[in-house]
Amino acid sequence: MNDLVKKFVAYPLAVTVFKQDKDKFNDFKLGNLYLDMLDSVIERMQRDFFQLKAELLSKHHIDVQRIEVGKYRVNGEIVEFSPEELKQLTNQLMSDYLYGDKAQGFERKDRIWKK
Repeated sequence: MNDLVKKFVAYPLAVTVFKQDKDKFNDFKLGNLYLDMLDSVIERMQRDFFQLKAELLSKHHIDVQRIEVGKYRVNGEIVEFSPEELKQLTNQLMSDYLYGDKAQGFERKDRIWKK
């Protein structure tokens, strides 16, 4: 299976997990720091996802459509991922954005710091 297709599958899942994490950090004393970091990561992931989607279609001529959780149509062929495979793909992508190849600094948005 093409690594680009696997990334395409993992991006929406990783963004969803990061958004769920944001809810948990709201209660932390230094939660704003993590919220800013997660906002930055989510923005970059969404931007990269749309670039990947365009690249898959225009450059590689690969059409990926989600049928249901873990089930995708790739150029007319049905491809299924186990929950464990989805977890590994998502975990790897999230790790890349937090401290791997895709990790970057982040800027604080106009957020009001809690005391």
